[in-house]
Amino acid sequence: EIVQGRKILLAFQNSKKVHYFLVDSQKLFFLFNSGDVPNVFIKINENEFYLINSGGFTGSPSIQKFNFLNGEVITYPLNNNSNPLFAIYSDGKLFITDFGKYYSENVLVFKDGQILDSIKTSNRPIDIQLIDSFLIVSTNGMKADYSYDTISKIFKISINPLKKLDSLDLFIGASNLGIYKDTIFVISTGIYNQTPSRIYKISKNFQKLDSLTISKNIYSFGLNSDYLVLGSWDGWIYILSHNLQKLDSLKISNSINFICSFEDKFFITTNGFSYSPNYLIIFKPFFKADSIKLSDEDLGIGPCLVF
Repeated sequence: EIVQGRKILLAFQNSKKVHYFLVDSQKLFFLFNSGDVPNVFIKINENEFYLINSGGFTGSPSIQKFNFLNGEVITYPLNNNSNPLFAIYSDGKLFITDFGKYYSENVLVFKDGQILDSIKTSNRPIDIQLIDSFLIVSTNGMKADYSYDTISKIFKISINPLKKLDSLDLFIGASNLGIYKDTIFVISTGIYNQTPSRIYKISKNFQKLDSLTISKNIYSFGLNSDYLVLGSWDGWIYILSHNLQKLDSLKISNSINFICSFEDKFFITTNGFSYSPNYLIIFKPFFKADSIKLSDEDLGIGPCLVF
C-alpha cells in the first residue's frame, strides 16, 4: 500500500531500488526494483512517472513506467549500446539524451515501448529541457577516448518536425539545464580537478545574457522562482540569484548528487556512490538545513523527484 502525502522519489544506484520518502512522517518506503544505474525520474501526470535507467558503461539500459494507482511497473529494454541520461516528456513522447556506451550524438524519441526517431546533435548529449515547445539539449563534448573538445554546445530543436534550429558554443562540459519562464540556465562543469565551472544565463532566442565562473566543479543544479542552487562533487552548494549574483555558499556534505525543488525548498541527495551513510538534505536558502540519514551503508543515492 502506498501512503498518501507529499513524497520525494529516490533511486539508489548501488542497491538498484526505488524508494519514496514521506515528508510528513519522514519515513522511507520501498517502491520497486530499478534497472541498472537509475538516472532520472520523469513525471507524466499526478499518478505516473518514468524512470530512465542508463545502464552506465557496463549495464543494460532500460525505461520503467510506474503507476501509483495500481502499483504496476512496466520495463522497456533499450539497445545495449545506448546510455540514456536525461529525458523530457511532451505530447505523449519521451525525448531522451543518449550519452552512448562508447560515443553518441543522438537524442532519441520514445513512445509506447519503442524508439520512433532520433536526431544528431554533437558529442555526448547530457540534459534536455523544454521551452515554448522547443527542445533545449546540452552536449558536453566528451570524445570516444574520454578527452574533451575545447568547447561544448547547446542546441535548440523543434519537435515537429524534429529539426535543429540553433546552437551555441559554451565552455567545456555543458551539462545540467534549468528553465525559468523565458530564461535558460546552463551549467558547464569544466574538467574535474583541472578547470573551474561556469553557469550561463541565456535567452530563449539563444542570446547569451550573462555568465559566472565558479571555482568548484559543479554538477548538480536546481532552481525555483527565487534562487538557483548549484552543487559541487565535493559537497559545496552555491546560492545564486536569477541575475547570477552569488548570495551564499556552504559545505553540506562529502558529495552532492542530485537537487530537486518544490515551492521554497530544495531536496538534495548526498554521499552516494562513494561515501556512506546516505542522506537526504532538505534546504531552504539562508535557513538551517535538515539532514536526514536514509541509510548507514552506501546505497548509491542518486536522482530525486518531488511527487
